[in-house]
Amino acid sequence: MYSKEYKSEMKKLFYTSFGKYMSKNKSINDTKIKWLNYKTNIKDLYFKIDCNENYTKILIDIQHSDDEIRNLFFDQFLELKKLFIKTMDEKWKWDSEYLNSYGQKSSQISKTLKKVNIYDKKTWVSSFKFLEKRFIKIDAFWLNFYEVFKALEN
Repeated sequence: MYSKEYKSEMKKLFYTSFGKYMSKNKSINDTKIKWLNYKTNIKDLYFKIDCNENYTKILIDIQHSDDEIRNLFFDQFLELKKLFIKTMDEKWKWDSEYLNSYGQKSSQISKTLKKVNIYDKKTWVSSFKFLEKRFIKIDAFWLNFYEVFKALEN
């Protein structure tokens, strides 16, 4: 088992290293982007990373506290699911109701890479490549369909 201090230091180093790794990539529209803090410009809709000692996950997280609004956004993603899969060139997991570790409901669309460990630097390259490929494709999808989701927000 890892100490609390070790875990904290390794997480910080992992995310800092990933940010540097991704700095070579621009958005599909050729603008510089902060991949770890990707701005969707939609309230309560996030592109996130979740890593631990068993997996690395990239996800679209719809966290709106109003179930109807959250479901509306998730349903819009479902309407675009075929185009999403085509853009991503793979299937992802779709959860209309996900309960996070704080007991909050969200809707998530995610892809997971197993057998990697945020606390083991030897697996970081696999995680970085996994995340990079998908972040770039999510960005392409988002630039094409952002306006559709922005219209739902109003």
